[in-house]
Amino acid sequence: MKHLLNATFVLSALLLAACQSTPTLPKGEVFGTEMKAQETHRFAVVDATPANFFNKTVLVEATVKAVCQTKGCWMQVEDDGRTAMVRWETGCGGKFAFPKDAAGKRVLIQGSFYPKTISEADAKHLEEEAGGKLDVKREGYEFNASAVLVLDGKS
Repeated sequence: MKHLLNATFVLSALLLAACQSTPTLPKGEVFGTEMKAQETHRFAVVDATPANFFNKTVLVEATVKAVCQTKGCWMQVEDDGRTAMVRWETGCGGKFAFPKDAAGKRVLIQGSFYPKTISEADAKHLEEEAGGKLDVKREGYEFNASAVLVLDGKS
């Protein structure tokens, strides 16, 4: 009887583990490399404790505030009043471009997060490429994106 109870317990544990859901990505359009489902973090949470997210591949949700209107090589995101720049791992003019019409849309960003100082000249250049007024923080953080998912129907 004891063996039957142990076998039942083990079988139940295996079935429970098999039935637990694995993370899935929401619907939307992916730009860049393949995006892998993993735990998603709001950018405001990442920005509040940035060191916890350095040197890791993270999946972060935010709203697009502005996009480079020249080549689509960068975008600025915002979440709960906090902003950061996002650039492609492959660089400006590389393999991928952010959609120029993404401003106001919610996105998931897959990539690395690190501290970044932006020079006055670079800030001015970014403002010009935005095609309008853009508030660029000189000291802050930046994402090196490998993929971006523009979420369906979210803004």
